[in-house]
Amino acid sequence: MVPPADNLNNNELTIRNLTDGFSYVLVPAALYQEKNKEKYLDFLGIKKENSVVCADYIELADAYNVYCMPQPVNKEFRHPTSMLLESLIKDNLERTDDARVYLNVKDQCFEMIVLKGAKLLFDNHFRFKTKEDFLYFLLFSVEQLHLDAGSVPVYFLGMIEEKSSITEIVSRYFRDIRFLSKDYLNKSTTCE
Repeated sequence: MVPPADNLNNNELTIRNLTDGFSYVLVPAALYQEKNKEKYLDFLGIKKENSVVCADYIELADAYNVYCMPQPVNKEFRHPTSMLLESLIKDNLERTDDARVYLNVKDQCFEMIVLKGAKLLFDNHFRFKTKEDFLYFLLFSVEQLHLDAGSVPVYFLGMIEEKSSITEIVSRYFRDIRFLSKDYLNKSTTCE
C-alpha cells in the first residue's frame, strides 16, 4: 500500500500527484524516434496542454516510457512506472520461464505488468468502477496472453489491502495470490 500523503515530503507528493494518472505509453526501442515522442501520446489522446513530453529509456525492457509532465520538469525526474518496471525486471533476472502478473492498484485504476522471467510481456492500465470490472480486465488480459489463471502467480502492490473485495473476488479465479512488501513501491520509485 502506498504510504499516506502525510508521510511524504513535498517533492515526493508533487511527483506522485503529477504522475498518478496513467498518461504514458511504452514504445519498443526499435520503433522509438525522439522527434516523434509527442506523436505517440497524441495518437492515444493523452497529451495535455501546457505540458512537456518526456521519455525514459528502460534498458532492461529495451523500451521507452513516453509521458507528459507539467512544465517545468526536473531533468533528473523519472516516471514511477519506469522505475517500477526496472525494479520488477531486475527482481526477475534469475527466473527463466515462469510468468508472473503484477497488479499496481491505485484509486479506481490499476496497472498490470506481466513478466516471463525478465522479459516484459505486457504492460497496460485499466480504469474500473467495480470489483467485477477489475476482475474482467484481469481475466481478459490473462486469457489473451494464454496464461493459466490456476497457476500463474498474481502479485498485488499499491493501494490494496490483503482482505478487500477485490482480492477476494480475484482469489476465486487465481490460486496463487501474493502481496509485495508495502515498501516495494517506495524502493522502486526512489530517484537516484
